[in-house]
Amino acid sequence: MEIIRVEDSDLKVIEANRCRVFRAMSLPLSAQVIWDEIYAKQRQRVIIICNTVSQAQGVYRDLSSLNHECELSITLLHARFLPEHRAKKEKYLTDIFAENWRDNNDNTCQVLIATQVIEAGINITCEVLHTQLCPMNSLLQRAGRCARFSGESGEVFVYRKMEVNQENQELANTDLFEWEDATDLSIGASVEGLNSENIETKKSKESFLPYQKEICELTWQVLQAHTESEIVSHHVGFRIEEQWINLVHAEEDLLTLKRRNNSQMEFERRFADAVFRGDESAASDLIRKVDNRSIFTWEEPGLVDCDDEQEIDIQKLLPFSVPVSTICKAWRDFQESLAFGDDWIFKRIETPKNKSQTYSQPVLSSISSRDFLIGCYRILVNNRYIYYDEEIGLQIGVNIRGNRFNSTSKKERTITSQYRYWMDNYVGHLVLMWKCWRDNFSTKTLKNGEATDINYRSVRDELLVAGGKFIKNKILPQAEVNEAEALFEILVFLAIFTHDLGKLQVEWQDVMRGWQKIAHHRFEGKNPRKYLLAHTDYNPENEQLKAEFKAFEKKNKRPNHAVESAFLAKEILHRSLIPLLQEHFTEDSEQIKYFRDVVIMAAGRHHSAWARGFESKDVAKLKQIELCPESQQVIADSWRCMKKFLPSVLSLLEANLNRHVYQLQELDLNKFTADEVEFLQLYSLVVRALRLCDQRSVQLI
Repeated sequence: MEIIRVEDSDLKVIEANRCRVFRAMSLPLSAQVIWDEIYAKQRQRVIIICNTVSQAQGVYRDLSSLNHECELSITLLHARFLPEHRAKKEKYLTDIFAENWRDNNDNTCQVLIATQVIEAGINITCEVLHTQLCPMNSLLQRAGRCARFSGESGEVFVYRKMEVNQENQELANTDLFEWEDATDLSIGASVEGLNSENIETKKSKESFLPYQKEICELTWQVLQAHTESEIVSHHVGFRIEEQWINLVHAEEDLLTLKRRNNSQMEFERRFADAVFRGDESAASDLIRKVDNRSIFTWEEPGLVDCDDEQEIDIQKLLPFSVPVSTICKAWRDFQESLAFGDDWIFKRIETPKNKSQTYSQPVLSSISSRDFLIGCYRILVNNRYIYYDEEIGLQIGVNIRGNRFNSTSKKERTITSQYRYWMDNYVGHLVLMWKCWRDNFSTKTLKNGEATDINYRSVRDELLVAGGKFIKNKILPQAEVNEAEALFEILVFLAIFTHDLGKLQVEWQDVMRGWQKIAHHRFEGKNPRKYLLAHTDYNPENEQLKAEFKAFEKKNKRPNHAVESAFLAKEILHRSLIPLLQEHFTEDSEQIKYFRDVVIMAAGRHHSAWARGFESKDVAKLKQIELCPESQQVIADSWRCMKKFLPSVLSLLEANLNRHVYQLQELDLNKFTADEVEFLQLYSLVVRALRLCDQRSVQLI
């Protein structure tokens, strides 16, 4: 890594004759302080940045209550607005707080109250910036919204504390709940004996959430020293900012590196948990401390009182990212107020267990404790406890007056869910997937519940070059570029070719052909005739069909197919991929095995990223895989239809299965460890291609 120093001659261009000064403020940041400063200095453009959404909402309410005569034009911006409302606000702000705002000024003081959402990506400026204390790197990002353009002057006031009026304190403190110190109340637990000191937000404890206190303290020390210096009224340019960053973050970065070195074994264990076993909490810890959860609310109020295990179409729910502290506060308040009569405030959105893989939409399940709640990453909120409007954004909690928030109306309600399928036969499905790999196409899709035109590039154009470069740079450096790309394409070809072999089971076909006959006779579906099927007609928006399908499933359990496909793929790969690798690339048996395992993992995990495979108990229960008599013919037909569109850079031998009954053996899909991470990364590219082709192919029927 090379450090590039900005030359003084370049700084003159960067600084552009601006003047920006900083001061650490001893008094708390409050609406009254802002109001007084505006009138004392006759401000026209003012920005206030808070560390949390709830604090920004509280300050907004306070300042609005002072603005009786509407002398100020106040805008609130944060991450908990609907996309269309946020976009509208951002467009307005980029006009009002633009570089040339003085040219169009009507003497109205424009005030923006915001959060970190304006630290980057929005090109605005102001005369004065009031901000809560935060780490130095974030602070300087915020300061970039003050005196941003050439010739401007501005002041940045940094406040260690914030004060909100009594009537808005609960709102402002919503995101500051010290959930790690609070007592966990489970459903049905008694709240007797818990005093307010045990369960109230610890207001006396200084909070810099969502930031760590230590790094904020270091930032404050630097700002205080500057404020007490003789150059406090001088412009803080790039060189001073550079010094501040080093003073604050160099020490923290060294401490982080030291902690990492001292806990290398723990890091490697957590890395393995995240990458190889799919532990979401471990992944979050390794990247950064992520304390937000995605919350959803029903579009249709009639669906609020939902039962556990009710399936939901996640595409039709609007997500908001909310701190876990906010969710835990709402949980605690709800447990104390069960007398309201509701039996739930949150439900977990999860992948259903023991459900068929093809049509498995997420389902809802109960949340019984705070610890369980914290472990949920997608949460449905009872919309009795949600308030939303375009002015203040989303609020969540027991003590707000909910307005049964619903999502915005859809432009075209006829657009189908991503979980809708049409009947296609086995060969046709693979051919359509291979077409998605090769060709561009246009269609409509759901985005935030609305119909959106979308043009898909071929998956080949998206991933082939990256896959080829990865193989050449990380695994087979001796290979030519065109050979590495051809090998990647063959891996994708084989992943597509083998990923549904498990659907050729007699039992799978019997169940799904039985359902397709019902769909044909009662719901105008296609006639299954004698085809071996890959999908059947299924539309979750047709309530009658959906109910009929659920009733059919209860009587006719469909076997899984993904891990079965991986098991059967071994024979196909032994006859096709392994000879190709031996002839063109390597005699290294370990490398050949790893390439084979890439395809096996992709086939076995194309529905569930953490499918384990077949354990001894699975082998004892399932015993064998019995395939339909026509299986070999449709496998041969699939190969013939797909292979003719495969570039002939490398020769690939045709492969098929040679039996109809296979005795099961144990199969471990956790194929790679940290020592083979490059093959795990290659698997990620291959399975990405497989999933994209699979998802898009149903839109071509």
